[in-house]
Amino acid sequence: MNASHISSSIVSNKLERRWVKLRVFRQLFRVFYDKTKNLFHTVRLLREVKKTYTRIFGDQLITKIARVDNRYFWRLGAPGFPSMASYQMHKNEANHLVPTLPYSGQRSVLFAITKRCPLNCEHCFEWPNLSKSESLSQEELIDIVHKYQRFGTTQMMFSGGEPMLRVTDVHAILKSAYAGTDFWIITSGLGLDDKRAQALKSDGLTGVMVSLDHYDEESHDHFRGYSGSYQHAINALKSAKKVGLATTMALCATKEFTTHENLETYLELAKAIGVCFVQLIEPRASGRYKDQDVLLPSSQTELLESFYLTYNSEPKFKEYPIINYLGYHQRRVGCFGGGDRFFYIDTDGDAHLCPFCTGKLKNTLCNSPEQVIDTLQEHACHSYSTHEN
Repeated sequence: MNASHISSSIVSNKLERRWVKLRVFRQLFRVFYDKTKNLFHTVRLLREVKKTYTRIFGDQLITKIARVDNRYFWRLGAPGFPSMASYQMHKNEANHLVPTLPYSGQRSVLFAITKRCPLNCEHCFEWPNLSKSESLSQEELIDIVHKYQRFGTTQMMFSGGEPMLRVTDVHAILKSAYAGTDFWIITSGLGLDDKRAQALKSDGLTGVMVSLDHYDEESHDHFRGYSGSYQHAINALKSAKKVGLATTMALCATKEFTTHENLETYLELAKAIGVCFVQLIEPRASGRYKDQDVLLPSSQTELLESFYLTYNSEPKFKEYPIINYLGYHQRRVGCFGGGDRFFYIDTDGDAHLCPFCTGKLKNTLCNSPEQVIDTLQEHACHSYSTHEN
């Protein structure tokens, strides 16, 4: 697997985990009390939050916590704690739950900032737009980021194409950004060495999500259509971790890959590298996979759910990375895309429900966040049943 062991980011000390949970509860209590000015309503809202999160994530909440650079992470789609971004996220949740309060804020925005990419990935959802001329200037990228920061967005993830090909623009965005938002890069790992990771960290980057679609080097390179992409990914994760960036390994769990043995071996690799998260992504018939039979059968989604629950809760896996699996809660409460908690901005600045439910609905440069969100929420996102066959 070519990955020597690095110390884990996962907090193993029970007292530290309890201390973090107490601090989070205190912040939630403060936010809801400031909104309601009523102790009874505050307690009721806290119970609603717990009930909702249990339905979404499973019976045990915050079972694992990763510590990076004196901040704590337990959900990939949420900013680190403590921070201005974390506090704003909880204010946004209060606005969702209290009908009399105006809607504001997005938990996360996925923003594709470039059409360029040297890879030839089997599953690329931006495939129809690659290798075309860039539409957005550096100034326009910054304008969109500032607009959604002012709206109360607490996390922005830059994708592409390969965002490292516009790393100069990423630096400019980070340097000009307001406080109160966590910034991530979703990358193949190309070009992300120690020096660049440190420079991005210094300018305000929070974390990197590196696509790694197999524990086997040859299989990953074949999937990505690029010789050497596996080693670039491994090196990028090590460099990011070394300089104090939060780290995620993202896996597109295809029909061919999704077996107990493959998932187990992949998670051993993630533990050896010491990443914070493993993101499990189900393939969708969009982008380069359009019109292809790529949806997982129920037996494989059940296997992914089993790994999600087991590795996040059982004591023997307490030092393994936190598994983030959107499919688990999407089959129970629906998708949080479409402007509910997140949405997708493409390389032209147009808003989509999510990267897989594509269709340009509103331009983010020409319209206010409120106009964009209102339009997104008029459309339905991907339909999920209890299990897809």
